[in-house]
Amino acid sequence: MTTRKDVILSGIRPTGRLHFGNYFGAIQHFLRLQEQDHTCYYFIADYHALTTIKESTDYFRQTLDMLRTYIACGLDPAKSVIYRQSDLPSTAELALLLGMITNVGMLERGTTYKDAVSKLPGGTTSGAEGNPISYGLLGYPVLMSADILIVQANVVPVGDDQRQHVEITIDLAQRFNHRFGEVFTIPRSVDRGAIRLPGLDGGAKMGKSENNDLGLLDDPATVLKKLKAVPTTTDPAPLTTESNAPDDVIPQMPPSVGALYRFLSLLAPEEVYLDFVGKYRRGEKFYGTLKTTLAEHVNRFNAPIIDKFNAPGNDDAFVTEFLRENAKRVSPVALDTVESCRAAMGIGRSLHRA
Repeated sequence: MTTRKDVILSGIRPTGRLHFGNYFGAIQHFLRLQEQDHTCYYFIADYHALTTIKESTDYFRQTLDMLRTYIACGLDPAKSVIYRQSDLPSTAELALLLGMITNVGMLERGTTYKDAVSKLPGGTTSGAEGNPISYGLLGYPVLMSADILIVQANVVPVGDDQRQHVEITIDLAQRFNHRFGEVFTIPRSVDRGAIRLPGLDGGAKMGKSENNDLGLLDDPATVLKKLKAVPTTTDPAPLTTESNAPDDVIPQMPPSVGALYRFLSLLAPEEVYLDFVGKYRRGEKFYGTLKTTLAEHVNRFNAPIIDKFNAPGNDDAFVTEFLRENAKRVSPVALDTVESCRAAMGIGRSLHRA
């Protein structure tokens, strides 16, 4: 009896050039998984990017840059199927079909929707204009469910912020199978084992829109400018622990200073990190040196990625053709899932695909 390979699905939105939060939060995990005996599907979630769109945005340009960066970071097209979400029209069709068995109440309890509601004036959806939140945002979990189920993924690496969406996917897959027959593989979420990086300002999350990111393609001048702008005016406060481990030391520091130390702990040799912990403990004046030292290690990390990003052959023409070929690789799996779903629900297989 042969053991079924795990089918792994994960994605990232094309909302700008990738930063260190993306790398340590997702890409590093993708690289580790592709070296194991799995079937890996990684998609660029351009449909999801539209859930909060306010004006026309060149997501295709951002998709090309993102894919070039993926490849520059080491994601291997020979080991993973990397595709664009919108190149699978079957995903939108499956989201429509799943929407027919999705309760609105479940969607209204979704974290994405509730977070959007909390940001409305007065935190309410009532008023003369009614509910201003888009159907696309409300239905985000259904579209994510379609992403997972379309390739019959059984393993979905997620962070804590996406775990509820996988639970909704499990609920919908089980509900469908109970009503219409065994069509979907029931997925399970697994912890990415990812490192959640703060923003350069010490904010809980790094992001381009928060203007606190450190980019994988930032040149040395940009890196130094960003690091020098990090506020470090607070004098070092005594540390209450004798441990020098990042998880023990960093929470006791001012948030922006802790962010610098977090990056240093990831990018620099241990002795360099420990030397700066010692400087902090002794209350020395060292922030300027800390920033320039960190800049050196960031640039050392970025240099090969930038070189590979700009390498001959890793250009727009290459990645466009790459997307086209990868869509061909994943489409048969997606079409088979949707056709099975249609037949199970009773509307029959699509005649135009016959």
